[in-house]
Amino acid sequence: MNSDPHYTILETYFFGYIDRGVGADETPLFTCRLDERPLAVAVADEFQISPTSAEEAIDLAQREVAL
Repeated sequence: MNSDPHYTILETYFFGYIDRGVGADETPLFTCRLDERPLAVAVADEFQISPTSAEEAIDLAQREVAL
């Protein structure tokens, strides 16, 4: 796993869902939910970072996809 959260967010919570036929707006990256939890909380737990840092990584991933 890459140590940079935003790459894992892209791979796991966006492209992994796109590959299974889920629409972009329905991916956890854009719904900001994962299994009924806020995505920022899940990312913060996974990487042992603050929720604010997780939100920043999610925002970066969203901007990258929008390009």
